[in-house]
Amino acid sequence: MKKTLVIIGIVVIIIAVMAGSLNTASSIKHFTLGSNNKGFVTKTVYDPSGASTKNIAIVTGMHPREISAKVVVPEVIKDYAKSNNVKIVNYQVTVTDDPTVFSTGRHNGESLVAKYVIPDIKKSNYDLVIICHDHKKGYGNDSYYIATPSMDAKSIALAEEVHNILPDFNYYQRDADSKTQSTSITGVDDPIVATGTPVFVYEIPEWLNDSDVYSNTNRLIDACFKSI
Repeated sequence: MKKTLVIIGIVVIIIAVMAGSLNTASSIKHFTLGSNNKGFVTKTVYDPSGASTKNIAIVTGMHPREISAKVVVPEVIKDYAKSNNVKIVNYQVTVTDDPTVFSTGRHNGESLVAKYVIPDIKKSNYDLVIICHDHKKGYGNDSYYIATPSMDAKSIALAEEVHNILPDFNYYQRDADSKTQSTSITGVDDPIVATGTPVFVYEIPEWLNDSDVYSNTNRLIDACFKSI
């Protein structure tokens, strides 16, 4: 009798573990959006509850030399979604053609976003899109900051709410009367805003350690969900 109970107990545990694994797998969907000679783009959807009414998309790796944005932020996305039962979509850009060459790598990343990410955003219904970057010293008062390069009303209003929650994050607006020379604004930010979706550029100080980047990125994502 005791042996039978032990066997039943083991079977119950195995079933519970398998059910948990299946539930986790069903809450994460990962697939390739597209690829060409410049690189490829994957889309990972984290949706633990399946019932989140808020939905944020985050683009990482667009500028391939920016390591924190490319490596650390995706880990924060995965952990935050799981811990808070919210839906986050991570578009991960991988540049394979000259990723270490500054101008070419950036151009190739922006081209991949324009070709594969923006059309997918147009078909989606995100409350916010965040585009992640690293920055060198001398920018953003050497701190974490967000910016709204397209200067549309939705992005500005949302950024101001986030800045109120995170006053230690700088918030920068662009002079909308001055013509921009940035290809990422004209080729990526503006087309996303044209879909009616607010856009933040999130800038990470490139010299800070992974732990600091993880913590502050988590704070930013949390503030964004509180604001949308």
